[in-house]
Amino acid sequence: MTPEAMAAFTGAAVEAVREASRQGRLASRTDLLAALETGGAALAPVGLAPEDQLPPPGDRDTLLAAVLAAAPGIFAFQSLSGQTVYHDPDVLSRTYARILDSKGSPLLLMAEEIRINSRDYPRPVPLELFEAPPFELPPQDIEQALRVMAADAAFQDITFTLTATGAVYLFSTLHLERGYAAFLAQRAESLAMNP
Repeated sequence: MTPEAMAAFTGAAVEAVREASRQGRLASRTDLLAALETGGAALAPVGLAPEDQLPPPGDRDTLLAAVLAAAPGIFAFQSLSGQTVYHDPDVLSRTYARILDSKGSPLLLMAEEIRINSRDYPRPVPLELFEAPPFELPPQDIEQALRVMAADAAFQDITFTLTATGAVYLFSTLHLERGYAAFLAQRAESLAMNP
């Protein structure tokens, strides 16, 4: 590839990641290669001949990975699917990207979110959080995930507390003591009822 073609390829790849981020999606290299091959419009304005627009098919994935690894403002991580996925954290936050990646596994999504909230903030999370955006899990998926957590030793730290109104708050005993979690849940409930 000529230097001009390489610059056009890099710019088009970065723009494809940013466009996916603007649409609230993570971009895999497979998605990006398909977008670059079918949407050559991003490469055409620089006046390149079609044969100069993309590297040979066997080299595209490797080149794309290298280009995106060096691109400022583009973040990559290993997806639960095993693929490397990309996003622009200025458009799509790392937290939201992680949630998008985990949506296919409600059990892991819920467990991770409960543990992160217990560890980092520290606070228990209301059960209904998982029905709201950005999670938007159906009630049956939430119920199934809670059943699995209750029976699986890998999730023995995930438990719950009830507030005086009967609201369920989930927390991790690795990061919060039961009494403190109950206090925080009751306080959160009181603040919600008395804004």
